[in-house]
Amino acid sequence: MTKIFDSRWMGLLFCFGLLTGGASAQTTSIQIQPDIRIFVVLAALQEAGLEANAAEAHPSRASISREFQALPAELRGKLQKFYQSHMEGKKAEDQAAKYISLALMTESPPDFKLVLPANQLPPDAFSVREFLELVKEFYASAKVEAVWSRHRARYDQVVVEYRPAINQIILLTDGYLRMASGSFLDRQLFIIPEFLAPPNAFNARTYRDSYYLVFGPAGKLAADEFRHQYLHFLLDPYALRFTLARDKRAALLKFMETTPGIDASYRNDLQFVITESLIRAVELRMKKAPEAEAALELDSAIRGGAVLAKQLYRELQTFEAGPEGIRIYYPTMMKNVEMDSLPTAFAEAQKNAPPPQQKAEPRELSALEKLLRQANINLAANNLEAAVEQFQQVVENDAANGEALYGLGLVASMKNKREIAADYFSRAVQSPTASKSVKVWAHIYLGRLFDVDQKRTEALQQYQSAIALGDNTRNAQDAAQRGLREPFSARKAAPSP
Repeated sequence: MTKIFDSRWMGLLFCFGLLTGGASAQTTSIQIQPDIRIFVVLAALQEAGLEANAAEAHPSRASISREFQALPAELRGKLQKFYQSHMEGKKAEDQAAKYISLALMTESPPDFKLVLPANQLPPDAFSVREFLELVKEFYASAKVEAVWSRHRARYDQVVVEYRPAINQIILLTDGYLRMASGSFLDRQLFIIPEFLAPPNAFNARTYRDSYYLVFGPAGKLAADEFRHQYLHFLLDPYALRFTLARDKRAALLKFMETTPGIDASYRNDLQFVITESLIRAVELRMKKAPEAEAALELDSAIRGGAVLAKQLYRELQTFEAGPEGIRIYYPTMMKNVEMDSLPTAFAEAQKNAPPPQQKAEPRELSALEKLLRQANINLAANNLEAAVEQFQQVVENDAANGEALYGLGLVASMKNKREIAADYFSRAVQSPTASKSVKVWAHIYLGRLFDVDQKRTEALQQYQSAIALGDNTRNAQDAAQRGLREPFSARKAAPSP
């Protein structure tokens, strides 16, 4: 499941040529490209101990981590100490979110200067602002610019893979709203893929006139999340330009302040209430949700704080029947908003809320599960000897443990011990406990090992087995298809994805 982190900060002063060209900076307002600031900060965070499940993390993560094996122990210790002291009991993806926020508030390396005074930073970035001093030291000591250059080709390939899907979302959304391409004033939207980000996490950030989407490895583009941020990019300016009448604004503000149960992010930001309500309605209209499903979704949106969603959903039905684009029709929608119906609509939404599900008590991990988790953390941090020892302890107690066998295979392949790696990957694909995500990549690695040994027939069988599984964790199906098209070459593929 994709996890979304959404932060809008410093006001919304809120661009369209279809995405074209390479990943370098362009004059287009919508750009998909990697960002060295994110790369450096997350590389430092990885060396500090940001954990990643070996079965879900992109293979490039381990490849990049190997570049930093010679990092001075003193610096690694300082990174780890800072990370551990700022964890606040949160999960890895929650940790990464605030560091991504910090990275976006800096200028380019090597200085990583803040673009704002520290006291004006978003709260999450402010909480880890002192990490930048360590980032500067890490950047210089680890020669990160050279590492970035060696891995840039793989990032650019991901850009090429995602561009058609993003273009399609943009075209469909613009078409529904009847918006002219390119009418974005001076705003920009940056779409940033990052192998070092937690898997299946999607970070949406808005700082002044710049919108960012940073996403980690995933089976496929998180289309719904991208569309949601793109709709904010398109519609945020209208809430500033075509505001509600003064009496309606006053009534809405009073309702938001006095009604219990509304999310705090909505209470004092009427522009966000209006835009989020409209976006929820647009999403349902675009996917042509059946009325019963739409009613449930609208009630859910209203309970959260998008209290105008149902009214704007009805307005969009009228919009669809007419010839105007959203720019012309938007003021009419605002004029038709009724404040008197808000209490009734909110009460109905509350009444239609599903019964609260009783939270299951979190199950305590067994000793073996804790050992496996620690092994994956050490693997992600490139502590290979510790990882091997822990994976082997797991296998001693559970000889068919698929994840441990896969982890041992990864370490062996990193050390170019191909026969040992092939044995572990073969055992992983036979494991009754291995997940599909483990098996699909074990087949792919086996195919690559056979290709390196010039055993093309055996390699093809492994790639076909990966395709037959159907699992697409970290774009496994694309990797398997590439293996079918041409033999894997360690030299040509370096750094290997």
